Amino acid sequence: MTLQQKAFLAKGLEAVGIAAVMIGLIQGVYGNDQWGELYFFLGGMLVFFIGRRMEKRLERQSVKQ
Repeated sequence: MTLQQKAFLAKGLEAVGIAAVMIGLIQGVYGNDQWGELYFFLGGMLVFFIGRRMEKRLERQSVKQ
């Protein structure tokens, strides 16, 4: 996997994480399932931070090269 593909994957994970948090927010506004809201919120945060960590690691690798 090339550096550019990994960067694209990291940005994709960040976008999916933000989308999951937004879905959790909308579920909370409409008063649907609170456990579902919590799972979307926490899962979205986890996915976002995994993508963010990948992005930071790739930035450090590109500076070293």
